[in-house]
Amino acid sequence: MNISKISNVRVEAISACVPSNTVNNREFAKLHFPDVDLTNTITALGVEERHVCSSAKTTSLDLCVEAAKKIFASGFDKSEIGAVVFVTLTPDCLMPNNASYVQYLLGLKKGIPAFDINHACSGYLYGLWNAAMIANNMVVKVLLLDGDVNTHYVSPDDKSTALLFGDAGTATIVSPSEGAKDWNFTFNTDGSNRDAILMRFGFRDLISEELLKYKTDEDGSKRRFIDMQMDGRKVFDYVVDAVPPIAQEFMDELETGPSEYDKLLLHQANFFMLRKLAKAIGFSKEVMPVSMNKYGNTSSVSIPLTICSELQGKDIGNVLMIGMGAGLAMGLGNVSLSKMVNFGVENLDY
Repeated sequence: MNISKISNVRVEAISACVPSNTVNNREFAKLHFPDVDLTNTITALGVEERHVCSSAKTTSLDLCVEAAKKIFASGFDKSEIGAVVFVTLTPDCLMPNNASYVQYLLGLKKGIPAFDINHACSGYLYGLWNAAMIANNMVVKVLLLDGDVNTHYVSPDDKSTALLFGDAGTATIVSPSEGAKDWNFTFNTDGSNRDAILMRFGFRDLISEELLKYKTDEDGSKRRFIDMQMDGRKVFDYVVDAVPPIAQEFMDELETGPSEYDKLLLHQANFFMLRKLAKAIGFSKEVMPVSMNKYGNTSSVSIPLTICSELQGKDIGNVLMIGMGAGLAMGLGNVSLSKMVNFGVENLDY
């Protein structure tokens, strides 16, 4: 197994922002799927409520910038930021990237690298890994932003996705810290199943009026060509079959086990699936915080959002992070969150 070890870095601060507009899933289901009883589905998903942008103009950039502003308003010196990494699959535009505009919007200095990472479910691990490498190599503080507005590209009449996704943005400051506990990362990719979770909006099929029309699927769901599509069974099988042995090998190589971790931080994909995964690798439900009941699946944002929502006011030490899904891909991280400043979750009118 290839493991990337990074020394002398730490998470200094973290913050999250969500739209104040909420959707009750049980009411939503009755409105959009009146002929189907989705009570058991909602229970299995574990999503009772979702925060959803009320304006079609709100983007991941807006939410992440607000999360970062909260950190800087508290006294963190933004002149110390030496790089910006932005994880998103819903950028403002294809060119230029979100990160470059963040430099201007937040008034950061110009002599810094700024780039986006296009990844979904495992994206925060990729972002944290890149931010840590930059912080270690350049000895600068890195602003890691992770945000998505999934609901802009989810059909409200698609049974496989409509009840699942929410919108959110986060900001994390990764700083050099001499003597900090080593971080470790590993990644796995199976591109043969990329169609399991897919948003086709891109250059393979150029946008046209025809692609913006809603069409009815075999199960009665309606979606546009550009909307997110998901094969829930393929994703479930990947998570419960492929992830546990890789997670176990990762812990074995690091000579750790569940008892060495204070928390198991999983991408908030599906509550039933998360419980199976945690049990398969020997973690109890007590050490696995859950936030998707309040926010839904927020793609790569779900891990930092869970930290902000469920771990505020707690000094957390060593955690095992696992992001898994779209790609199909997974990322695993052995990370210390000790002495991190957690600003929690801010609800704003977006």
